[in-house]
Amino acid sequence: MSANRMPKRPKGRKTPEQRRRQGKITTALIGVLAILAMAALVMVPKMTQTDTTPMVATEEAAKSDVTAYLEVSGTVKSLRTKTYYSPVNATIKEFSAKNGQIVNVGSTLVSFETDTLEADNKKAELTHLAMVNTNLDTVGKADKAMAEAETAKGNSQIIQGDIDNYKNYINGLKQSINDRTLQLARQASESTVSMSKEQAKELKTLNKMLEAATQIEKLETENESYQAEIDKLAIEQSQAEFEEDSNTAKTIEAQMKKRQKIVDANEIELEQLENQMGAYSGMEAADIQAMIQEMSTAGELEAVEKDSASTDAQLAQWQMDLENAQSVLADLQSDLAEAKAKVDAADTMEISNANKKAMENNNNLAELDAMSQEELLEKGRQGIKAEFNGIVTSAALSDGMLATQGLELVSIASNDDVAVEATVSKYDYHKLKEGQKAEITIANNTYQGTVGDINRVAQQNEKGAPIVTCEVVIDNPDDNIFLGVEAKASILTGSEKNVLTVPADAVNTGKDNTFCYVLEDGVIARREITTGISSDTLTEVKSGLKEGDLVIPQLQEGLTEGSAAKSAPAADELGGTP
Repeated sequence: MSANRMPKRPKGRKTPEQRRRQGKITTALIGVLAILAMAALVMVPKMTQTDTTPMVATEEAAKSDVTAYLEVSGTVKSLRTKTYYSPVNATIKEFSAKNGQIVNVGSTLVSFETDTLEADNKKAELTHLAMVNTNLDTVGKADKAMAEAETAKGNSQIIQGDIDNYKNYINGLKQSINDRTLQLARQASESTVSMSKEQAKELKTLNKMLEAATQIEKLETENESYQAEIDKLAIEQSQAEFEEDSNTAKTIEAQMKKRQKIVDANEIELEQLENQMGAYSGMEAADIQAMIQEMSTAGELEAVEKDSASTDAQLAQWQMDLENAQSVLADLQSDLAEAKAKVDAADTMEISNANKKAMENNNNLAELDAMSQEELLEKGRQGIKAEFNGIVTSAALSDGMLATQGLELVSIASNDDVAVEATVSKYDYHKLKEGQKAEITIANNTYQGTVGDINRVAQQNEKGAPIVTCEVVIDNPDDNIFLGVEAKASILTGSEKNVLTVPADAVNTGKDNTFCYVLEDGVIARREITTGISSDTLTEVKSGLKEGDLVIPQLQEGLTEGSAAKSAPAADELGGTP
């Protein structure tokens, strides 16, 4: 080994310098790791913290087009119908029309036998003329009787009024006579000079009987007056029942019962007074007064001449007036009975409205009466032809049947002029206007239509709610239309272009206003709005919102005005449904 050669360093051992450099690197790494550990302690909790603010789905208020429709339903009906009557008296040769059958304009519905047309027509004409004359005679007599009855009813009321007045007058006279008789009796009694005890006792009894008899006559007069009122009310009740005025009839019946109750009570009192009079029962007050007068004369009673009942001028005048009034009353009652008899006679001759209408229909064929005999015969030779395309709605004849002039033969309804008669609720009728366009669905077929007549008088449905009916005329009818079937119509009620809109679900209706919930600066707010037309999905907003406002179509449960929230990301941001 050479002395100048350096010895080799053992493999794997580091020099002091290397060890110093390695120590510095290690210290630096430890410092970095410490810093990273401290940062982790601060950042990791923040990174793992959960945001609890609720998210709500929102949509922007934006400009768009809106088209509003009103959905209604109803039944298909014809706007043109025609009923054909026989122009002649003839045998039906062929009757091809059947209910529900489609017929075209010009097609023959009924044809007649023409060989003996003129002879058959003449024969039937004479028969019909005889029937018409009989009907006219019956109707004429009935009308005359009814006219007399109406006059008699009017006279009855006048006569009854006169009878009531005279009865009241007579009752007043009787009351005055009785009162005057009692007054004279008391005056005669007070003027007694002397009488025996037996005479005084008997005279006292007679005076009591006179009072009882006077009260009896008063009650009888009162009952007679009430009975007259009851008779009058009975006539009024019959009149009310004749006029089918049940309320008035019931009121009158209650008045009759009230008066009858008074009459019954008076009858009980009369029976008691009759029993009280005993042997004097049935005697009139005037007779008892005569007995008192006779007893006074026999007992040498001297009465003042001016107080004597037999010589009293006032009593004499009243008695004369009473006799005259009773005579007039008897004549009036006779006249009333005659008037009632005329009313009763008219009731037996009255013809029901249905029978009278049938007679008038047979005698008044305006359409046929306007034609001459030759024109009618020519029409019979031609037969009955359809004047327009339609559907047979009434046909009940057969071949070989004899048709008389004016007999209803067949009815048809046009299937070219048709409409849907639809009902609209009270909440939507204001949207209807004549001329609005519509799309009509009948079964699987779709037609275009136009709103026609709108009934301005509301009706009630089966639940009692008011509804309005309208006609939606079918613009393009075809042979697939059936009358009387159900149909639906979608009526175009409005259309707006480029207006501010929000989802229809976002519009809420309160008691006094309409509003939307919006998300504003992270808080749910409520905005009152004014709306315009609406479609199934969009509603026009005329005021209360501006373009870009975030409206909330569906407010989640638990969230209210003032709640904090944030908008949910749109579906396209999340790559699908949020």
